[in-house]
Amino acid sequence: MKKSNIVIATMLIAFSSMSFAELKVVDSPNGAWVTVTDNGKPVENAVVSAVNVPQSKAEFKTNDKGRVFVPLAINQSRSVKYKAITQEGKEFSRFAFHGKS
Repeated sequence: MKKSNIVIATMLIAFSSMSFAELKVVDSPNGAWVTVTDNGKPVENAVVSAVNVPQSKAEFKTNDKGRVFVPLAINQSRSVKYKAITQEGKEFSRFAFHGKS
């Protein structure tokens, strides 16, 4: 019983210190709007990039609402991996599907 209490306490401590960051991606005809939040709050000046799109090597910074437009020049529908890095060095990513522009 004591071991299970220790395990549960350790898990609660680990989860309480975790950052619940999120990248929300909204597809648009020539790219995507990406919103970066951390614990529900917008992340300003996060550096966002499309990792697996060779034509898009640029990096973009989020505004005070945690939002940025990432232009994409893709000629077929595909899954794009977005990566964001905060000023504190937190890094997170997600995939989003994009239709042909």
